[in-house]
Amino acid sequence: MKVGDLVKWSWHLGTDWATTHFMGVIVGSKLYKFDGYTQGFKCIVFDVLDNTGQVTRVREDEPTLKLVSSP
Repeated sequence: MKVGDLVKWSWHLGTDWATTHFMGVIVGSKLYKFDGYTQGFKCIVFDVLDNTGQVTRVREDEPTLKLVSSP
C-alpha cells in the first residue's frame, strides 16, 4: 500500500463487542525498526485521513486493513 490508496479497516472501540468500521486515504507512512529483544522487527505505520476527518495511524499488519482502491 502507498500514499493515495483508499483503505478500510475495523477496530473495537470501548468495552463492548461492537466493531467500528473506518475508511480513509493514506496520506503518509513511516518505517519503524525495533532491535534488541525483537531481533530486527520492522513495521510500516500508515497515516490515514479517515472518514471522521482525523489522521489515524494504522499498522500495516492490522489484520482487518484492506485495500479498497489505488489511484
